Amino acid sequence: MKKWSILFLILFGCLINPIGINAQNTDFKIDGTINVDSGKIYLHFYSDYLPDKTSKITSEIKNRRFTLSGVIPESQGVFIAVDNNYVSADFVIDPGVQSISINIDAPREVPVSENRTMLEEYPDYIAFYKEINAKKELFYQKIDSLHKFYNNNLPESISLMLSEEQKALYSASDSTLLKYAETNPNSKIAFWNLIRLINWGYEPIFDSIYDAFSETLRNGYAGKILYSKLQSSRQLSIGQIFPLFNCQNTNNENLSSHIFQKNKFTLVDFWFSRCGPCLVQFSRMRDLYQQYSDKGFGIVGISVDHIKDEKDWEDVIIKEKLVWKQYWDKNGIESKRFSISAFPTNFLIDNTGKIIDKNISMEALGELLNSSL
Repeated sequence: MKKWSILFLILFGCLINPIGINAQNTDFKIDGTINVDSGKIYLHFYSDYLPDKTSKITSEIKNRRFTLSGVIPESQGVFIAVDNNYVSADFVIDPGVQSISINIDAPREVPVSENRTMLEEYPDYIAFYKEINAKKELFYQKIDSLHKFYNNNLPESISLMLSEEQKALYSASDSTLLKYAETNPNSKIAFWNLIRLINWGYEPIFDSIYDAFSETLRNGYAGKILYSKLQSSRQLSIGQIFPLFNCQNTNNENLSSHIFQKNKFTLVDFWFSRCGPCLVQFSRMRDLYQQYSDKGFGIVGISVDHIKDEKDWEDVIIKEKLVWKQYWDKNGIESKRFSISAFPTNFLIDNTGKIIDKNISMEALGELLNSSL
């Protein structure tokens, strides 16, 4: 249920970015220690925010030590992975030499990082988030307890309640980030947290958070990329007309806005064939479609499968009995352009093509359809 990042990249050389910003690359080096004797360690970057599109760099662990090095245009948000045993939370690395200590028995936590950003900013940042983080932890404990009580078969009323609570928590967390950025406009940690958040979809408050940062951050390489992403992803906010995606169905026909005129409500569902949560929701979606498709409800599926996985996409459509319209955004190119990188993601569209809700739970959708159709 938590928002976890999917990250990113390293550069080699001095390149010009796609929106015309010169990247002045600087060397960085990480001297690390870890509580395992051997293995491979991976440093992941936010790939869209560096001129080079390499997703990670790798190093061998020897005698509980490792070294990672490369070049970056500025401080970067990253995370560490170790073989299949460990993934850290996001943190920030700086140009220059720094040290990191990894404890693989503490996954999803920020490693001990000794660089200027983490030493000077991180303690205050964590203190500022203390209250909202405590609320999140209680919420996750509540979810675990309810799943155990109901043997992982939550009643729809409970699922709906949890979904609404989660939305409220995320909203409160976003408001906390805005307050922190307003007080700390040069915070690199807060800046990269905003980059992490936009990977999960645009929220209107993100514009205010971005504007609160200093000109130095906004005019940096990542700042210019982030501005561009905010501009494009804003088109998928509630109240906007759903933009046309360059995607085709199995008959090679393009997605058309006319498809929304046929129903009072149309759910646009972004998914891919190897996405576990995407597959889990199909059972409930089939039920809703069968119950309401003749009363003004439609579904449009848009897969972001890679070209090499075309057969997997087609097989899932057959196996899961996805009888509604299916389109393919090959390699997820269009979805990425609109900052859709978390799956499943959905948008509820009215018959004028306007977005009236997004990431609506199947329970909330069922209630809406029952009361409106």
